[in-house]
Amino acid sequence: MRNATEVVEPRKRTLRATQPLPASASVDDVIKCFQRELRGEVKRLVRSSPRIAELTTVYPGMLAALASERGSAAQRREAIALIRDGAPLKVVARVLDLPMWLRRLPPDAFGSLPSQLPQSEKFGRRIVARLPRLREESAFWLQSILFAERACDEDFATWLASQRIFTDGGDSQKLFAVLAAYAWFSRQPTTEAHRLIVVPWRPEIAFDTALCAAKSWFNRVRLVLQLPTGMIEDAWLASGEARGYTFKPLLNHSEILGEAQAMQNCADQYAERIVRGKCRLFSVQSNGVRCATLEIGQHPREIGVLSILQLKARHNSAATLDVWQAAYMWLAQQQGLKRIPPLTPSHVLNGTFDQTAWQRIMSPYRDAVGAAEWFDTAASNLMFCAYDAEMADLARRGGVSSWLFT
Repeated sequence: MRNATEVVEPRKRTLRATQPLPASASVDDVIKCFQRELRGEVKRLVRSSPRIAELTTVYPGMLAALASERGSAAQRREAIALIRDGAPLKVVARVLDLPMWLRRLPPDAFGSLPSQLPQSEKFGRRIVARLPRLREESAFWLQSILFAERACDEDFATWLASQRIFTDGGDSQKLFAVLAAYAWFSRQPTTEAHRLIVVPWRPEIAFDTALCAAKSWFNRVRLVLQLPTGMIEDAWLASGEARGYTFKPLLNHSEILGEAQAMQNCADQYAERIVRGKCRLFSVQSNGVRCATLEIGQHPREIGVLSILQLKARHNSAATLDVWQAAYMWLAQQQGLKRIPPLTPSHVLNGTFDQTAWQRIMSPYRDAVGAAEWFDTAASNLMFCAYDAEMADLARRGGVSSWLFT
């Protein structure tokens, strides 16, 4: 049996990135760094044994686990006895089901610990190279990577750990829910949700690319839920032809997704605008070939008059003059350019979402990660607005500039 000094003597670490406590910090100073709900029990444990007190510097997370009554009473009693007897930390950690990578985090990181923690050696080696820079970030950083591993997998948690977005605190389940689900579905090619992803997540992906891809994916999910066939039948303007071009309304998710894929544009991001009565989309075609996508909406200055808001060719490039002339000729043929939309469309008031589609899309994910309670069981406008706000906050933290978050 090794003596207490061998057990708790801190080793020199080259990988620890978290700002350390001052060398002059006393045990009482360290106790104050634990989260408030643990401080009383931490103090009692520290006073009960000098060897337990040494955990404040060599493994604060172990002390937090004991103080928060994590695991069974029998496990804690055995662990305390082993510590007092000078057993190796690895032995004690095994009794408490604690991974050794937690040892590298400061006491500021620890409140109550979940019962399941990432234990693989591979994860431990990778995560210690991605520790938070500042002690003040460590609690939210730890909360976030534990959620990321639970809500997706170790690869996603490792990727998230390296991002510089933890300066502000928050609710990790709300903040990272969509990003985690997007990353999980990116690796599930047989699922319906995967088919709505344009840029899949991968461990090498940049944060701004991943966040924009996740937001675009979630908008497509919303499109499927809000625009099933028959949900909206009023195209505002009649389909027709002009100068050899045909103008066809896009009123359901299948038509809009097909247009977005063929034209490589963002038509699939317009579900909310369409449902709220802000616009209608039309496909402009010549001999059955898509040439441009047209957005019709209220004239910016003439109340009640419908006007062309956008007319874009493939990849959002400028439409040709010939297409513009055809669009205005088609518009001139319309009998209903004067239209005052209701202030609040009935679809918004009723909160119409295809709940069967929501359950179908999310069921593989819920089955894999244990119900995924961070997503509502019923889709609603309130749910989507809440996650839109969380992703906008992530964009702010990560310095991501995109029209998706405006």
